[in-house]
Amino acid sequence: MSNTTLFLIAIVVIMLAAVPVAMMLKDFLPNILEKSSGLEQIENRIYVLHAEAQDLQNRVNQLVQRRNSQSSDRHRLETDIRKAEKLIKDLAEQPPLFVHEVGDPQAGLMKFAATVTQEKASSASGAGGERAAVNPIWRCANVAEVWASSFDEARQMVEVAFPFKMGFQKSFMRGDARKGGVPSGPATARTKAGAQT
Repeated sequence: MSNTTLFLIAIVVIMLAAVPVAMMLKDFLPNILEKSSGLEQIENRIYVLHAEAQDLQNRVNQLVQRRNSQSSDRHRLETDIRKAEKLIKDLAEQPPLFVHEVGDPQAGLMKFAATVTQEKASSASGAGGERAAVNPIWRCANVAEVWASSFDEARQMVEVAFPFKMGFQKSFMRGDARKGGVPSGPATARTKAGAQT
């Protein structure tokens, strides 16, 4: 046998073997294609689930950031509350300061400050030898804020509001008693408390 004959016999055998393989593939190929399309659907579903997982992770991160921000705000508020409580406690422990406003705050006027005290009830006596009652506010610090155009006018207004014969002692300070500065201009939104004696 020659090589050509052997070659032809090999081709015939291959063709005879290929026919049943082709028949089997014809039966199995649609199933394989259906399975591969199912794989595509699964892959698509995996992509969708992955995108949803990313979205959920982003939402979780935003919620964590908001929680951390709220926690920080809460901590800051608690700190501010503690500071305010301490200030309230410190203010409550300080003796009161009574401020008497003399004159009307107007444009062009300056504010002068004077400390005002009144004699003790034990030394103040009224007509007929009786002791005069002293208002309890005079046991605390008292300041007169005087609105006037000059220092002399302010001194005169204080003398009228707090007369010496009623036991008042006055001494002017340099500027505002609470700020320690020079006489200042009028406050625009203050109401006149008046000189309470």
